Amino acid sequence: MSLLDRIMDLTTAIEARVADADWAGATDLDLERRELLTTLFASQPDVARDGASRAILEQLRARTDTTAAALNATRRTLSAAARALTAAPGAVRAYERTAEGAPRLAATAGE
Repeated sequence: MSLLDRIMDLTTAIEARVADADWAGATDLDLERRELLTTLFASQPDVARDGASRAILEQLRARTDTTAAALNATRRTLSAAARALTAAPGAVRAYERTAEGAPRLAATAGE
């Protein structure tokens, strides 16, 4: 298996880990992929000039950009949820204060 093949296999595995929200697993695989990319360009500095290799590297970049966009969207969603959770206790206390001061409703005939 060539370095490019292994890099692309790792990219597929990273995408799967991201889809499963396995952030640590995706990070570990990304670190391994980065090392292989460093090795690839150190051992074959002209690899991006080769037509077939260039096409694979362009595909790698596009897939990495797509994964990064998905991660950023997830980060925004999680940040919004965290802000909502942080604000929740204050909202509950405000609701309780309002409810405590609200006039009681008359009991219905069924109570």
